[in-house]
Amino acid sequence: MKKRIGDIIVDMGVIGNDQLKMALYESKKTGAMLGDILLRLDWISEEQMQMAIAVQSGAKIMDTSDVSIDFDLISRIPEDFVAANNIFPLAQEGRTLKIATSNPFDVLVRDNLSRMTGCRVESYIAPKDWIRNSIELYYKTAAIIDEEIEKITLSGVVDQFDYNQNIQLADLIIEKGRVLNASDIHIVGDTNLVRVYYRIDGVLHQKYLFPKRFQQGLVTRFKIMGDIDISNPNIPHDGRIKYSGKGGDINIRVSTFPTHLDETVVMRLLIYSGVVGNPERLGFEKEDLTKFIKSIRRPYGLMLATGPTGSGKTTTLYSALMTINSPNVSVITVEDPIEYVIPTIRQTAVNPKAGLTFGNALRSAMRQDPDIILVGEIRDQETAELAIRASITGHLVLSTLHTNDAASAINRLIDLGVNASMLASSITMVAAQRLLRKLCPRCAVAAVTKPEEKEIFINNGLEPPEEMLKAAGCDACNKSGYSGRSAVYEIIIVNREIQEMIFSGVPQSAIEDAAVKNGTSLLLKQALKKVNYRMTSLEEVLRVVAYA
Repeated sequence: MKKRIGDIIVDMGVIGNDQLKMALYESKKTGAMLGDILLRLDWISEEQMQMAIAVQSGAKIMDTSDVSIDFDLISRIPEDFVAANNIFPLAQEGRTLKIATSNPFDVLVRDNLSRMTGCRVESYIAPKDWIRNSIELYYKTAAIIDEEIEKITLSGVVDQFDYNQNIQLADLIIEKGRVLNASDIHIVGDTNLVRVYYRIDGVLHQKYLFPKRFQQGLVTRFKIMGDIDISNPNIPHDGRIKYSGKGGDINIRVSTFPTHLDETVVMRLLIYSGVVGNPERLGFEKEDLTKFIKSIRRPYGLMLATGPTGSGKTTTLYSALMTINSPNVSVITVEDPIEYVIPTIRQTAVNPKAGLTFGNALRSAMRQDPDIILVGEIRDQETAELAIRASITGHLVLSTLHTNDAASAINRLIDLGVNASMLASSITMVAAQRLLRKLCPRCAVAAVTKPEEKEIFINNGLEPPEEMLKAAGCDACNKSGYSGRSAVYEIIIVNREIQEMIFSGVPQSAIEDAAVKNGTSLLLKQALKKVNYRMTSLEEVLRVVAYA
């Protein structure tokens, strides 16, 4: 039998037996929990109480100083449920849901969460105050931000030179982006208005309309935050912001662009997510995850992630990098720009104006004795040849290409002027990918599958579902019908047969056929599986994959 919590606290030497008897008597008389009484009497600290609960329950104590918030979970798990049970959703890894709780013994809460999310629940012990504050911040902040922005923009007394107001408004716009889990914020001037857009799950949504008088002040504020020269508005500028807000730090990439209606600002929010470093959360099918992990654990070779801009290639590469990074290997990255700052890795950003291109940066990196090299993107023949040479000479090289599928990456490199025999001996894996929006679990509706829809599944070798979920729209998902995204992958492992085909210069279609014969599932088929899993809609698959 497990030891009683009071006995554990006595064994810890925090209180004596007499104090325990007094606290137990008070607990019996008032009905209050023993732990609450000990805390109220100041006989035990919150940290000591957590340690005792951890000993009794076997749950881990959460480090509240280092928490990445999964906003997708916040949209899926209702506020009234978390507030009533004093829990907070932290992350989902595979089919495991991690939560912060002050009471890891509450089996009913775990069962309800499992039914709600379809996941096994893993509890982490956290202080009650931290949980309450997090619920307040992440569940209620969105409405508060809207109220504050409305107050500022409806006040007719402030002009573009009110710096305090511009600072406040700029901060609120960024905080709203965090709450919405947006990847980008656009500040766009119109003739008489300023429009503020947020890119959420890959789709741009207009959120605010401000009077025109706010444009110049906002642009100036964001340029100052990004250490950008404000004296020349007639040319594009780039900068970087390290923003510290209520929910923690955000790295922000800032870009300004001159138009006939004044400058526009686009900000990319680089929020370091718990998904980086955990390939299981990326969206791989089980067999593809095995292939991916096996490939990135090879000591040398060229591994490519391909897809259009915004398809999650960088996240995939960083997840690979974080999986294989260790104190025993030397890792260097060459990027444009650095998206996720990792203290244990040597990272550099290219700067063509200063003469630092992908090519010469990679050439210099080779002299730094690296084991693993990440090249942000292969854009030209010089970079391609250097990356291939590095992979042949005993380095693991990770990089990206802009191609629509995995097989076309081979032709793309050859079109850049790469020697086919060198490419055949260096490339080990190509992973093409897209990001699919996931259906909002609160409002998705079922509909009978139409004959023409069934045909799409049958043509791709899948059993068609009798019914599918479709997007509806509710307040939780901003009326979009979707919440969060999941990647879908097409992985080609370059075996001896495909090596010979690359060397022989066969057509792309022949390489694709050989890959399918060897177990590759093409993007559309993989995406349709997610419809069968009731994760996304057929409409979303056809929007992202079939016509990409």
